[in-house]
Amino acid sequence: MAILMFEKYPASRWETLLSNGFRPLFLCTGVAGVVLITLWLAILKGYWQADSIAVPLAQWHAHEMLFGFVGSAIGGFLLAAVSKWTNRLPVSGTPLALLVLCWIAGRVVMLSSAALPYVLVACIDLLYGLLLMSLIGREVVMGGNKRNYKIVIMLGLFTLFNLLFHVGMKYGIEYSQMALRGVVMQICLMIALIGGRITPSFTRNYLIQKHPDSDKPLPTLFNRIDVAVSVVLLLAALSWIITPVNPITGGLLCLAGITQWIRIGRWQGVRILSEPLLWILHLSFLWLGGGLFLLGLSAFELINVSAGLHAIGIGAMAGMILGVASRAALGHTQRALIAGKMMIIVFVLISITAGLRSAASLVEGVGYNHFIVSAAVVWLVALTLFCIRYVPILISAAPSWKNPG
Repeated sequence: MAILMFEKYPASRWETLLSNGFRPLFLCTGVAGVVLITLWLAILKGYWQADSIAVPLAQWHAHEMLFGFVGSAIGGFLLAAVSKWTNRLPVSGTPLALLVLCWIAGRVVMLSSAALPYVLVACIDLLYGLLLMSLIGREVVMGGNKRNYKIVIMLGLFTLFNLLFHVGMKYGIEYSQMALRGVVMQICLMIALIGGRITPSFTRNYLIQKHPDSDKPLPTLFNRIDVAVSVVLLLAALSWIITPVNPITGGLLCLAGITQWIRIGRWQGVRILSEPLLWILHLSFLWLGGGLFLLGLSAFELINVSAGLHAIGIGAMAGMILGVASRAALGHTQRALIAGKMMIIVFVLISITAGLRSAASLVEGVGYNHFIVSAAVVWLVALTLFCIRYVPILISAAPSWKNPG
């Protein structure tokens, strides 16, 4: 809530929407989650031939969910956070509007890439990442916060993976596949490092506030054990990006998954089961560990790689995104940090989706189709409910703005 100290009073609904990056970009995240999976389901069921898409359809789906859906969420989170880190006004107005337009343009050209020169498609799609990196970089430099230069480097790597994807579409699909593996692992590392700091911290603060006189142990904050776990994940990530089917890769990924579960055990998760905005973060970490373990099994060629990818992509990534976006949208607009019944349903449905989609990769024939369709429908219900709950919050002024006097 402290971030509102640096926000300007909005004169209109458009100014409200463009007053802070989390507002339009979390809105983009929710809408993208509905639209992209609706289109993908139409493709899978044969209702739409997708002749307008030049790239292989599975590659398009993966690209859009990672660089589109997840990319907008990353932008929203970082733009909201960077003003707090630097004690500066949030990025707003025209620069933010241009960033959102770049994100939208990227989705449009990827959807209509067959009608355009592919070099133009790639250039337009890269604009969002480049502009986001520039805006965050400017804020970090102007704020004199050298500790956060690594965030700019991280965004640069995210954009480089997107560039490699497009290079692969022209010069060899193996480069695109490597780019997708790279960005999956980068996001896993972001969850492990950033989420691995905020989850025990939020949990600790909640328990201290809720039970100030309790003598029960508090969550262990980020320490050398977490650093060691992150190093294991980094080694596993590098190995999987380069050689996804390899016994060494498999061993490292399984170890990375197990060590993520071990660190979760230090966060006192069983004590916050009554607080949805916290248990969704813990649950997302459980999916991260499980997804990494499943990826490890796929590296041994024991199961389909899709099982691990969707456990991570839906359970860990989407779960963490919805949890953090819910908390940020409430906190940054001076609303009470209460999830509400609708968001509890959303959090449960996302986990069900992760289970259904991962299970689909382990079965064949008619069962596969049933699991796929069921997962898509449950996802669409979850993301639609998220939009119903949070679109009014994202486009409306904070309560203090409505009654500023």
